[in-house]
Amino acid sequence: MKTSLITKVMCIGIVLSLALVGGCSKKKSTEPVQSTSYLMKDYFPLNIGDEWIWEHEQADSMAESFVDVSDSSLGEPFTDLNHDGIRQSNEPFEDLNLNGQYDSPYDPWTPGIPYFDKTNNGKYDSLNGIWDPGEPLTDLDSNGIWNWIFSTDTVRLKGEIIDTTYPGDNGIITRQSSYLDSSNELIIEDGYSSDSLGLRWHSHAEVHPTWFADELVTGDIIITITRPIILLNDSVINTDTTLFYYPQLVTWTNVLDGIENVTTPAGVFLNCLKFRTVATGWETTMIHYNGVSYQWYAKNVGLVKSEGPGEGEYWILKSAKINGNNYP
Repeated sequence: MKTSLITKVMCIGIVLSLALVGGCSKKKSTEPVQSTSYLMKDYFPLNIGDEWIWEHEQADSMAESFVDVSDSSLGEPFTDLNHDGIRQSNEPFEDLNLNGQYDSPYDPWTPGIPYFDKTNNGKYDSLNGIWDPGEPLTDLDSNGIWNWIFSTDTVRLKGEIIDTTYPGDNGIITRQSSYLDSSNELIIEDGYSSDSLGLRWHSHAEVHPTWFADELVTGDIIITITRPIILLNDSVINTDTTLFYYPQLVTWTNVLDGIENVTTPAGVFLNCLKFRTVATGWETTMIHYNGVSYQWYAKNVGLVKSEGPGEGEYWILKSAKINGNNYP
Protein backbone atom coordinates (compact mmCIF):
# COMPACT_ATOMS: atom_id res chain seq x y z
CA MET A 1 0.00 0.00 0.00
CA LYS A 2 2.68 2.43 0.75
CA THR A 3 4.53 3.30 -2.09
CA SER A 4 8.23 1.88 -1.87
CA LEU A 5 8.85 2.82 1.73
CA ILE A 6 12.61 1.77 1.70
CA THR A 7 13.13 3.71 -1.53
CA LYS A 8 11.78 6.83 0.20
CA VAL A 9 14.22 6.45 3.12
CA MET A 10 17.22 5.87 0.83
CA CYS A 11 16.44 8.92 -1.26
CA ILE A 12 16.84 11.19 1.80
CA GLY A 13 20.51 10.09 1.80
CA ILE A 14 21.11 11.92 -1.44
CA VAL A 15 19.29 14.92 -0.08
CA LEU A 16 21.49 15.24 2.99
CA SER A 17 24.62 14.33 1.14
CA LEU A 18 24.42 16.87 -1.60
CA ALA A 19 23.88 20.52 -1.01
CA LEU A 20 24.65 22.41 2.08
CA VAL A 21 24.41 26.08 1.99
CA GLY A 22 21.58 28.58 2.60
CA GLY A 23 19.42 30.86 0.49
CA CYS A 24 18.00 34.19 -0.35
CA SER A 25 15.39 35.57 -2.72
CA LYS A 26 16.98 36.57 -6.02
CA LYS A 27 17.64 40.30 -6.02
CA LYS A 28 17.56 42.35 -9.19
CA SER A 29 19.40 45.62 -9.50
CA THR A 30 20.36 47.95 -12.30
CA GLU A 31 23.59 48.75 -10.46
CA PRO A 32 26.55 46.33 -10.39
CA VAL A 33 26.71 44.54 -7.05
CA GLN A 34 29.35 42.43 -5.48
CA SER A 35 28.55 38.73 -5.51
CA THR A 36 27.47 37.37 -2.15
CA SER A 37 29.49 34.48 -0.79
CA TYR A 38 28.25 31.85 1.64
CA LEU A 39 30.15 29.86 4.24
CA MET A 40 28.81 26.37 3.83
CA LYS A 41 29.51 25.43 7.46
CA ASP A 42 26.74 27.85 8.43
CA TYR A 43 24.19 25.83 6.47
CA PHE A 44 25.13 22.32 7.54
CA PRO A 45 25.25 22.00 11.35
CA LEU A 46 27.35 19.14 12.71
CA ASN A 47 26.73 19.37 16.45
CA ILE A 48 26.29 16.21 18.49
CA GLY A 49 22.66 16.11 19.62
CA ASP A 50 21.26 18.03 16.65
CA GLU A 51 18.21 16.35 15.18
CA TRP A 52 15.73 16.86 12.38
CA ILE A 53 12.36 15.33 11.57
CA TRP A 54 11.29 15.49 7.94
CA GLU A 55 7.92 14.42 6.59
CA HIS A 56 6.60 13.36 3.23
CA GLU A 57 2.96 13.20 2.21
CA GLN A 58 2.02 10.69 -0.45
CA ALA A 59 -1.16 9.44 -2.03
CA ASP A 60 -2.12 6.09 -0.58
CA SER A 61 -4.95 3.75 -1.49
CA MET A 62 -6.60 0.59 -0.28
CA ALA A 63 -9.49 -1.55 -1.44
CA GLU A 64 -12.47 -1.96 0.86
CA SER A 65 -12.83 -5.57 1.97
CA PHE A 66 -15.92 -7.67 1.27
CA VAL A 67 -17.18 -11.25 1.52
CA ASP A 68 -17.79 -12.95 -1.84
CA VAL A 69 -21.11 -14.78 -1.48
CA SER A 70 -22.64 -17.46 -3.72
CA ASP A 71 -26.41 -17.92 -3.73
CA SER A 72 -27.71 -21.52 -3.51
CA SER A 73 -29.51 -23.12 -6.45
CA LEU A 74 -32.65 -25.00 -5.40
CA GLY A 75 -32.85 -27.06 -8.59
CA GLU A 76 -35.94 -27.68 -10.69
CA PRO A 77 -39.10 -28.82 -8.87
CA PHE A 78 -40.01 -32.51 -9.26
CA THR A 79 -42.67 -34.96 -7.98
CA ASP A 80 -41.06 -36.98 -5.22
CA LEU A 81 -43.00 -40.24 -5.62
CA ASN A 82 -41.04 -42.22 -3.02
CA HIS A 83 -40.56 -39.27 -0.66
CA ASP A 84 -36.78 -39.69 -0.39
CA GLY A 85 -35.92 -36.11 -1.35
CA ILE A 86 -33.92 -37.26 -4.37
CA ARG A 87 -35.31 -37.21 -7.89
CA GLN A 88 -35.42 -40.61 -9.55
CA SER A 89 -35.40 -41.01 -13.33
CA ASN A 90 -39.10 -41.92 -13.41
CA GLU A 91 -40.19 -38.93 -11.35
CA PRO A 92 -41.60 -36.01 -13.41
CA PHE A 93 -40.03 -32.50 -13.12
CA GLU A 94 -40.61 -28.99 -14.40
CA ASP A 95 -38.11 -28.09 -17.13
CA LEU A 96 -37.89 -24.42 -16.19
CA ASN A 97 -34.87 -23.60 -18.36
CA LEU A 98 -36.17 -25.65 -21.30
CA ASN A 99 -32.96 -27.62 -21.76
CA GLY A 100 -34.70 -31.01 -21.91
CA GLN A 101 -33.10 -32.40 -18.77
CA TYR A 102 -33.47 -32.19 -15.03
CA ASP A 103 -31.24 -29.63 -13.26
CA SER A 104 -30.53 -30.54 -9.63
CA PRO A 105 -29.35 -28.17 -6.86
CA TYR A 106 -25.81 -29.40 -7.58
CA ASP A 107 -25.83 -28.48 -11.26
CA PRO A 108 -24.70 -25.04 -12.45
CA TRP A 109 -27.46 -22.53 -11.97
CA THR A 110 -29.17 -21.17 -15.09
CA PRO A 111 -31.82 -18.44 -15.38
CA GLY A 112 -35.30 -19.63 -14.53
CA ILE A 113 -34.26 -22.10 -11.83
CA PRO A 114 -35.21 -21.07 -8.26
CA TYR A 115 -32.42 -20.14 -5.86
CA PHE A 116 -31.90 -18.95 -2.29
CA ASP A 117 -31.03 -15.24 -2.52
CA LYS A 118 -28.49 -14.92 0.33
CA THR A 119 -27.70 -11.28 -0.43
CA ASN A 120 -31.36 -10.34 -0.90
CA ASN A 121 -30.53 -8.25 -3.95
CA GLY A 122 -32.96 -9.91 -6.36
CA LYS A 123 -30.35 -11.60 -8.59
CA TYR A 124 -28.31 -14.77 -8.52
CA ASP A 125 -24.75 -14.18 -7.26
CA SER A 126 -21.91 -16.63 -7.80
CA LEU A 127 -18.34 -16.63 -6.42
CA ASN A 128 -17.05 -14.17 -9.01
CA GLY A 129 -14.30 -12.38 -7.09
CA ILE A 130 -16.03 -9.01 -7.32
CA TRP A 131 -18.38 -7.25 -4.95
CA ASP A 132 -22.09 -7.66 -5.66
CA PRO A 133 -24.70 -5.47 -3.95
CA GLY A 134 -25.84 -7.05 -0.72
CA GLU A 135 -22.55 -8.86 -0.01
CA PRO A 136 -21.01 -8.02 3.40
CA LEU A 137 -18.76 -4.96 2.96
CA THR A 138 -16.35 -2.94 5.10
CA ASP A 139 -17.66 0.39 3.89
CA LEU A 140 -14.88 2.76 4.97
CA ASP A 141 -16.33 5.82 3.28
CA SER A 142 -19.99 4.96 4.06
CA ASN A 143 -21.17 5.37 0.48
CA GLY A 144 -22.97 2.01 0.31
CA ILE A 145 -20.78 0.51 -2.44
CA TRP A 146 -17.40 -1.16 -2.74
CA ASN A 147 -14.54 0.99 -3.97
CA TRP A 148 -10.91 1.98 -3.47
CA ILE A 149 -10.19 4.47 -0.70
CA PHE A 150 -7.67 7.18 -1.56
CA SER A 151 -6.06 9.16 1.22
CA THR A 152 -2.98 11.16 2.10
CA ASP A 153 -0.41 9.23 4.10
CA THR A 154 2.27 11.12 6.05
CA VAL A 155 5.67 9.45 6.30
CA ARG A 156 8.24 10.75 8.76
CA LEU A 157 12.00 10.36 8.94
CA LYS A 158 14.28 11.30 11.81
CA GLY A 159 17.89 12.35 11.42
CA GLU A 160 20.36 13.09 14.20
CA ILE A 161 24.05 13.61 14.89
CA ILE A 162 25.06 10.75 17.18
CA ASP A 163 28.83 10.61 16.89
CA THR A 164 31.98 12.23 15.53
CA THR A 165 34.63 10.26 13.72
CA TYR A 166 36.68 12.38 11.36
CA PRO A 167 39.27 14.95 12.49
CA GLY A 168 38.12 18.53 12.85
CA ASP A 169 34.58 19.85 12.51
CA ASN A 170 32.70 16.75 11.41
CA GLY A 171 30.00 14.29 12.30
CA ILE A 172 27.98 11.23 11.39
CA ILE A 173 24.35 11.81 10.53
CA THR A 174 22.11 8.83 11.24
CA ARG A 175 18.71 8.74 9.58
CA GLN A 176 16.26 6.17 10.84
CA SER A 177 12.82 5.39 9.51
CA SER A 178 10.24 6.13 12.17
CA TYR A 179 7.26 4.78 10.25
CA LEU A 180 8.33 1.19 9.54
CA ASP A 181 7.86 -1.77 11.84
CA SER A 182 10.97 -3.17 13.55
CA SER A 183 11.25 -6.08 11.09
CA ASN A 184 11.59 -3.64 8.16
CA GLU A 185 13.45 -0.74 9.74
CA LEU A 186 16.19 0.81 7.63
CA ILE A 187 18.99 2.89 9.16
CA ILE A 188 21.24 5.04 6.99
CA GLU A 189 24.50 6.47 8.33
CA ASP A 190 26.57 9.08 6.49
CA GLY A 191 29.86 10.57 7.61
CA TYR A 192 30.73 14.19 6.73
CA SER A 193 33.55 16.62 7.38
CA SER A 194 33.37 20.39 6.99
CA ASP A 195 36.70 22.24 7.08
CA SER A 196 39.10 24.15 4.84
CA LEU A 197 38.69 21.47 2.15
CA GLY A 198 34.97 22.03 1.95
CA LEU A 199 32.00 19.93 2.87
CA ARG A 200 32.85 16.33 2.05
CA TRP A 201 31.03 13.02 2.16
CA HIS A 202 33.26 10.24 3.54
CA SER A 203 31.04 7.26 4.22
CA HIS A 204 27.61 5.79 3.53
CA ALA A 205 26.18 2.66 5.14
CA GLU A 206 22.70 1.14 5.11
CA VAL A 207 21.65 -1.26 7.83
CA HIS A 208 18.54 -3.43 7.53
CA PRO A 209 17.49 -6.38 9.71
CA THR A 210 18.11 -8.73 6.77
CA TRP A 211 21.05 -7.07 4.98
CA PHE A 212 23.90 -4.57 5.31
CA ALA A 213 25.57 -2.38 2.69
CA ASP A 214 28.67 -0.16 2.80
CA GLU A 215 28.80 1.62 -0.55
CA LEU A 216 31.19 4.46 0.22
CA VAL A 217 33.75 3.32 2.75
CA THR A 218 37.24 3.26 1.31
CA GLY A 219 39.60 6.11 2.09
CA ASP A 220 40.08 6.68 -1.63
CA ILE A 221 36.45 7.71 -2.17
CA ILE A 222 35.55 11.12 -0.80
CA ILE A 223 32.87 13.16 -2.51
CA THR A 224 33.20 16.92 -2.24
CA ILE A 225 29.74 18.43 -1.97
CA THR A 226 30.68 22.12 -1.87
CA ARG A 227 33.75 24.27 -1.46
CA PRO A 228 34.25 26.00 1.90
CA ILE A 229 33.02 29.32 0.50
CA ILE A 230 30.49 29.28 -2.31
CA LEU A 231 28.91 31.78 -4.71
CA LEU A 232 25.67 31.60 -6.68
CA ASN A 233 26.04 29.25 -9.68
CA ASP A 234 29.21 27.68 -8.26
CA SER A 235 29.41 23.98 -9.09
CA VAL A 236 31.39 20.99 -7.90
CA ILE A 237 31.83 17.92 -10.10
CA ASN A 238 32.95 14.56 -8.72
CA THR A 239 33.91 11.65 -10.97
CA ASP A 240 35.20 8.31 -9.73
CA THR A 241 35.41 4.73 -10.93
CA THR A 242 36.40 2.95 -7.72
CA LEU A 243 33.72 1.89 -5.29
CA PHE A 244 33.77 -0.64 -2.51
CA TYR A 245 31.86 -3.43 -4.27
CA TYR A 246 31.76 -2.86 -8.03
CA PRO A 247 33.90 -0.67 -10.29
CA GLN A 248 31.60 1.87 -11.92
CA LEU A 249 31.84 5.34 -13.39
CA VAL A 250 30.00 7.62 -10.98
CA THR A 251 29.45 11.34 -11.39
CA TRP A 252 28.11 13.68 -8.75
CA THR A 253 27.47 17.34 -9.64
CA ASN A 254 26.24 19.96 -7.21
CA VAL A 255 25.30 23.55 -8.20
CA LEU A 256 24.13 26.47 -6.09
CA ASP A 257 21.08 27.12 -8.24
CA GLY A 258 19.32 29.96 -6.45
CA ILE A 259 18.26 31.75 -3.27
CA GLU A 260 14.69 31.23 -2.04
CA ASN A 261 12.45 31.49 1.01
CA VAL A 262 10.94 28.23 2.22
CA THR A 263 7.84 27.70 4.37
CA THR A 264 7.65 24.42 6.33
CA PRO A 265 5.82 23.11 9.41
CA ALA A 266 9.05 23.89 11.30
CA GLY A 267 8.84 27.56 10.35
CA VAL A 268 9.52 30.09 7.61
CA PHE A 269 13.16 30.13 6.55
CA LEU A 270 14.44 33.12 4.62
CA ASN A 271 17.27 33.19 2.11
CA CYS A 272 17.68 29.43 1.77
CA LEU A 273 20.34 28.15 -0.58
CA LYS A 274 18.78 26.02 -3.30
CA PHE A 275 21.05 23.33 -4.74
CA ARG A 276 20.58 21.25 -7.86
CA THR A 277 22.25 17.85 -7.79
CA VAL A 278 22.76 15.49 -10.72
CA ALA A 279 23.98 11.95 -10.00
CA THR A 280 24.65 9.15 -12.51
CA GLY A 281 26.24 5.74 -12.51
CA TRP A 282 25.25 4.52 -9.06
CA GLU A 283 24.36 0.84 -8.77
CA THR A 284 23.23 -1.68 -6.12
CA THR A 285 21.56 -0.02 -3.11
CA MET A 286 22.53 3.49 -4.30
CA ILE A 287 20.85 3.23 -7.70
CA HIS A 288 17.96 5.32 -6.36
CA TYR A 289 20.30 8.31 -6.07
CA ASN A 290 20.60 8.61 -9.85
CA GLY A 291 18.81 11.58 -11.39
CA VAL A 292 18.19 15.25 -10.66
CA SER A 293 17.22 16.45 -7.20
CA TYR A 294 16.94 19.79 -5.40
CA GLN A 295 17.74 20.70 -1.82
CA TRP A 296 17.06 23.85 0.22
CA TYR A 297 19.30 24.64 3.21
CA ALA A 298 18.62 27.33 5.82
CA LYS A 299 21.35 29.09 7.73
CA ASN A 300 22.07 27.54 11.15
CA VAL A 301 19.36 24.92 10.53
CA GLY A 302 20.32 22.65 7.63
CA LEU A 303 18.07 20.82 5.21
CA VAL A 304 14.52 22.23 5.26
CA LYS A 305 13.20 20.88 1.96
CA SER A 306 14.14 18.48 -0.84
CA GLU A 307 12.62 17.27 -4.11
CA GLY A 308 13.56 14.27 -6.26
CA PRO A 309 15.29 12.45 -7.75
CA GLY A 310 12.19 10.29 -8.31
CA GLU A 311 8.88 11.72 -9.44
CA GLY A 312 6.77 12.79 -6.47
CA GLU A 313 9.63 12.31 -3.99
CA TYR A 314 10.08 15.15 -1.55
CA TRP A 315 10.81 15.83 2.11
CA ILE A 316 9.99 18.92 4.16
CA LEU A 317 11.15 19.83 7.66
CA LYS A 318 8.60 19.07 10.36
CA SER A 319 10.71 20.04 13.38
CA ALA A 320 14.33 20.34 14.45
CA LYS A 321 16.60 20.86 17.44
CA ILE A 322 19.83 22.59 16.37
CA ASN A 323 22.53 23.69 18.81
CA GLY A 324 19.97 24.00 21.59
CA ASN A 325 17.39 25.87 19.48
CA ASN A 326 14.01 24.29 18.71
CA TYR A 327 12.08 24.68 15.46
CA PRO A 328 9.25 25.57 15.44
